[in-house]
Amino acid sequence: MSKETALGAALKAAVQTMSKKKQTDMIADHVYGKYEVFRRFRPLAIGIDQTLVAALPQFDPTLVARVLANHCRRPRYIKALAQGGKRFGLDGKPVGQVTPEEQEVARQNPALQPQAKPAATDAVASDAAEAAPVADATPASDAE
Repeated sequence: MSKETALGAALKAAVQTMSKKKQTDMIADHVYGKYEVFRRFRPLAIGIDQTLVAALPQFDPTLVARVLANHCRRPRYIKALAQGGKRFGLDGKPVGQVTPEEQEVARQNPALQPQAKPAATDAVASDAAEAAPVADATPASDAE
């Protein structure tokens, strides 16, 4: 057992030398690879944050919480909440239900409102297109 403890300590020390961004990416890769509920974007059990931190002791709990928060902000996850149904634990077994109130909050989330995002993107793209010819014309006249 001491070999497992030493190995775990070595892994934790190695991980902590990485940047927070790299650690977060590594944790996300691990979580999505290990837990089907994350890959399938199923509604997660209430309190799964504590379960996930306990299941991943080799990682910084703050970064595990960040990975979970990032997952829960994804439109695909929010859409799953809006549809309702069962919530699931890390083992994939049902643990509770999405309440009607949680469904309503998910439906009102801006991530599920497609009309707001494309309009802003189109405006930025047209501004960039208008600015591009002006920028191209200036260097050409300087070259002559």
